[in-house]
Amino acid sequence: MPELHGWQISCWRGYWMSVSLMIYLILRYGSGVGEAFRMLPREGLLAVTLFFRLASTAYVTALTVTTVANVAALGALSPIFTALLSRAVTGESVNATVWLAALLALVGIAVIMNGGLVGGHCIGNLLALSVALAFAGLTVSLRRFRAFDVVPAMCIGGFMVFLVAGLFGGGFNVAPRAMPILALMGLIQFGIPLILFARGALSVPAVTLSLIALLDVGLNPLWAWIASVETPTIETALGGGLIVAAVALSILGGQWMTRRIAERTDRPRTSKHLAVEGRPGDKPDDPPLLGRKLPSLSQVLPRHPD
Repeated sequence: MPELHGWQISCWRGYWMSVSLMIYLILRYGSGVGEAFRMLPREGLLAVTLFFRLASTAYVTALTVTTVANVAALGALSPIFTALLSRAVTGESVNATVWLAALLALVGIAVIMNGGLVGGHCIGNLLALSVALAFAGLTVSLRRFRAFDVVPAMCIGGFMVFLVAGLFGGGFNVAPRAMPILALMGLIQFGIPLILFARGALSVPAVTLSLIALLDVGLNPLWAWIASVETPTIETALGGGLIVAAVALSILGGQWMTRRIAERTDRPRTSKHLAVEGRPGDKPDDPPLLGRKLPSLSQVLPRHPD
């Protein structure tokens, strides 16, 4: 849609995203949809709404003052920020395998960019960096409040993006013929993915969630190739493969580490421990060797008759 600028797309895409989320909430809760908004703790509502609005607004603003490559590369730092925040916010520890996966994803992004980064865009690069921080904050917030349905907070966040982009970016002025496409974008690009993302946060660790979101960068060239729009370069294909490998490493490696820790915790105690502490089947009158009471001298020496 070349006739629309970023603020117009962000404005109405946010609006239709919120409309689609509201329809989902009504279908799920019926007349109790208001209770779904009230059940979410105030701090959870504020955190999810704020981080979503910041990420969306900063993304559109960054695209106007720096290159797409800069925004994509700096935005890919989100898994690193998520890993740094995860322990403090969600209580989830990040093992070495997950750190390795996050670094591998960064390498994949660097290969895709292949020198596309441009210097001299300080403000735009700072905004792109804030996108990564805001998305990391959103991800750990979803995990922190996973006991609640956070879709209502994202619904409010979409309406806030609509108002901010419309009032301060001139996003309200859109031709009616463009509205059906914007409505479809709000549903497919944001509405459905955010519902699935929130559902995934119920069981998927925060860093892995953030890495899965990066699949968008790695798989976009594949969809373009399937649709015969363009043929990806070798660098794009290699970088996309590295991102997919990073996600697989995060998921499979995390499961392997969990099993290893569980096996180490459940490992039976050695004979050395049993010799000191006694076996579980020992009777009270048959204590372990080191716990036995030594006999007295009168018990050892024979008794002589008087």
